[in-house]
Amino acid sequence: MSIRQILFFGFCMAILMSLCMSLAMALINVGPGRYFWGAWLSGWGIGFLVSLPFSFFVPPLIQKLMAKLRI
Repeated sequence: MSIRQILFFGFCMAILMSLCMSLAMALINVGPGRYFWGAWLSGWGIGFLVSLPFSFFVPPLIQKLMAKLRI
């Protein structure tokens, strides 16, 4: 994989995972209603900022661990 593909993959994973998780948490905590959209979008923004660095740094560590464990 080229560096461009790795960056694009990490960026897409961060967007999709943060959208799904913030949607689930907003539905659980706020429920569908008047404040849902605001809660979801603010939760997504925070989730995206947290997940973006993790989507770049965690996969290589997991790959190294898998190679070490020969999985």
